[in-house]
Amino acid sequence: MLKGRLPKGTEAQNLLLTYASILILLALISSIGLDYVNWKRGEKSYLFRGVTEEREALLSEENPEMIVQNSLSSYKISSESIHQYRDQEGILHFMINLPIEVFSQISTSLENEFKKVEASIIKREEQKSEEQDYYLWHVQGRRKQTLMILFACQKPLIAKKEEPIREPAKNKVVIIVDDMGYSLKAIRDICSINLPLTVSILPYTPLAKETARIAQQNSLEVMLHLPMESINSQDENNDIEGIIHSNMTEEEIKETVAASLEQVPFISGVNNHMGSKITANEIPMRIILSHLKENNLFFVDSRTTGNSIAFSLAQKMEIPSISRHVFLDTYNDEDYIKNKLLELFRLAQKTGKAVGICHPSEETLKVLKENFHLVSEYNLEPVFVSQIIEK
Repeated sequence: MLKGRLPKGTEAQNLLLTYASILILLALISSIGLDYVNWKRGEKSYLFRGVTEEREALLSEENPEMIVQNSLSSYKISSESIHQYRDQEGILHFMINLPIEVFSQISTSLENEFKKVEASIIKREEQKSEEQDYYLWHVQGRRKQTLMILFACQKPLIAKKEEPIREPAKNKVVIIVDDMGYSLKAIRDICSINLPLTVSILPYTPLAKETARIAQQNSLEVMLHLPMESINSQDENNDIEGIIHSNMTEEEIKETVAASLEQVPFISGVNNHMGSKITANEIPMRIILSHLKENNLFFVDSRTTGNSIAFSLAQKMEIPSISRHVFLDTYNDEDYIKNKLLELFRLAQKTGKAVGICHPSEETLKVLKENFHLVSEYNLEPVFVSQIIEK
């Protein structure tokens, strides 16, 4: 039997209401607590959803891409001076033309803004010349998103001294630097030689567009270095992006060539990368050359095989074209490269014109910087390949 007296009437009701209120309060606190835990875990939340949406909206406004765009707008950089594209890996590239004095201001502002959102410039590259400086920034946000910014900075014009007029050389020599698109240092070294050179850029390389733009702004000639299948089926390069295979259909070849042409701006012609199997086969070569003709592009046969029919076929199709005469750096040795360079000069002196092909290795670029001026001793005029192609 229970001892004592049970509350009756109003007292009992009040006590029940108190108990109910406590239970409701505990349930509410428990629900809020569980909702908070879910929010912290990134799971579905009801009460804290608004906070999450607000935070995500804030982050989206403060990502590196928006910071760049807002900064360019605040410094009144015209839209014609800004070029942007997204590469195959989804990385956004900005290419910005601006005066050097504006760069010094905007660069400091951008660095400060990046720090506010925990973004950082993880790598810097630069190339300087008399007329323009180039600065390439690799930017990474706190969520590991990557952004690449190339600043092309014009310097104030300085009057150049007039050089004595020389009698033009009758014989011409051409040097094409293949496999470009991987390094700004390479294009910087080529520009510093300050003589006509033709650069041939591989499609789908990480710096293809930047390299082409720098070459064009420094008055160099730009070509597409079109990958083609080699005879050696075991060659790992036969699987590089944009390569033309002999088992492709006509439509596949056309689509591959068209896509590669879009990868490299400012081109005036094309030469083959590898291609010992394709250039010896008239069927795929005729398809390729027809597409080049439609786009008013010339063709250079790199002659990676003695069996190549590419140049003779291009001539039959009335496509401006020429064939390579000397490979300068079959062996990556400075003495060997210099001897091949002089061989090219002697050939041009003897035959009236000659085309050499090389690659942007440190050894090759060093030899070119130190010896390309010797063309004057051979009474040769260095020219772009488009100036000596046969029509």
